[in-house]
Amino acid sequence: MTDAVAQRNLDNTLLLLQGAMPRGDFDLIRSLVTPGAPIRRAGFADLYALTGDAIPQSGNFVEWLEAGWKVLSGALTDQTAEARDIVASGNTVMLQYRMTALHSGTFAGAPATGGRVEWEEIGVLHFDDEGKITDLWFMCQELSLAGQIGYQAQLS
Repeated sequence: MTDAVAQRNLDNTLLLLQGAMPRGDFDLIRSLVTPGAPIRRAGFADLYALTGDAIPQSGNFVEWLEAGWKVLSGALTDQTAEARDIVASGNTVMLQYRMTALHSGTFAGAPATGGRVEWEEIGVLHFDDEGKITDLWFMCQELSLAGQIGYQAQLS
């Protein structure tokens, strides 16, 4: 793989996370992701499962967006993603980024606080030779966000 391929994949990753997803631009998302691309672990899926308001943890990424991301982005508006550490090597991009959003709707059973929330995420994305995303995996700081929206951990 060339440096140009890695750079293209890095650019497409940032376009997805910093542009298309926060704006809910599903046409752009579909242009960046292959139709059958699986999501291996969806952000906030454990938090939703714990609170009884489950969203899919895995499956087809585009279908997950339609079923899960619309719910999340409706509750967490004015989103921004700030890439902190990002590495692109051939057809793989790994990054750590900080998300911020306004808690403006019910999220994982917690009513809107009206305040800003933030959390860290890690993502791993794989690409085909044309620069489309073929596989995605995300992990986020669910416990940190849960505390910011009013949940308290109970240790036994």
